[in-house]
Amino acid sequence: MEEGRKERERNYHDERFASDPRRKLDKYYSTNEGAKNFYAGKISRDCNNKKVLEYGCGTGSLSFDLVKRGALVTGIDISEVAIRKAKEMMLEKNIGGNLCFAVMDAEDLGFEAGEFSMVCGTGILHHLNVERAFKELSRVLNEEGRAVFVEPLGYNLLINLYRKMTPRMRSQDEHPLLRSDVELAGKYFRDVRIKHFHLLSLMAVPFRRMRGFHMLMKLVDRADGLLLSLPLVKWFAWMVVLELKSPKKYIEEANG
Repeated sequence: MEEGRKERERNYHDERFASDPRRKLDKYYSTNEGAKNFYAGKISRDCNNKKVLEYGCGTGSLSFDLVKRGALVTGIDISEVAIRKAKEMMLEKNIGGNLCFAVMDAEDLGFEAGEFSMVCGTGILHHLNVERAFKELSRVLNEEGRAVFVEPLGYNLLINLYRKMTPRMRSQDEHPLLRSDVELAGKYFRDVRIKHFHLLSLMAVPFRRMRGFHMLMKLVDRADGLLLSLPLVKWFAWMVVLELKSPKKYIEEANG
């Protein structure tokens, strides 16, 4: 499966960004605002004058917002189609100087060690060899740097059933994160934090067009917060926000 994986991912995402077939999934993603808002709050905090890498940026994702907040942003993606569209959007928005986009392999970054204060990404790690990704993230972050990602988990039975029913909506090689993937981050980062989101919220999908949907989601998210605080339940969440701090290479260097 490893042979040809990156080429398959590249081809899939070129087609995806050319035609956007995943738009059909919007009804499900309307229920994951809690995770997205928590993630956005994490990455927008203390980014002024900081060098930020958006990992798997697609057509721009949150890069434009980070630049408005004073960050110096580089966005990378394996898809040439996505990066072309991101550059076109950058010109339309008349944003330059503090923002650039490049086609790049997230598992083999063309940056110097310690170049970034933050790396962030939305739904990117589960498309990668996570150990190679964690190793590269640890390398390109500076001593005080951090990485923040919002990702799907692989244990929710309802979501897994839907994944099996809609194979064309995802790439052949993607793999929602498992607990072992998250624990692997500890090999490269001293401080690994994970917050789980969305369990009951999936049941709100049929009500997304009804008046009062946002109030319903607040109630459901509150219930999820209680349920997902339980050790045996939290891994059945749909989404997680993963925050990685204190790259271990600096600790190893200090210890000789």
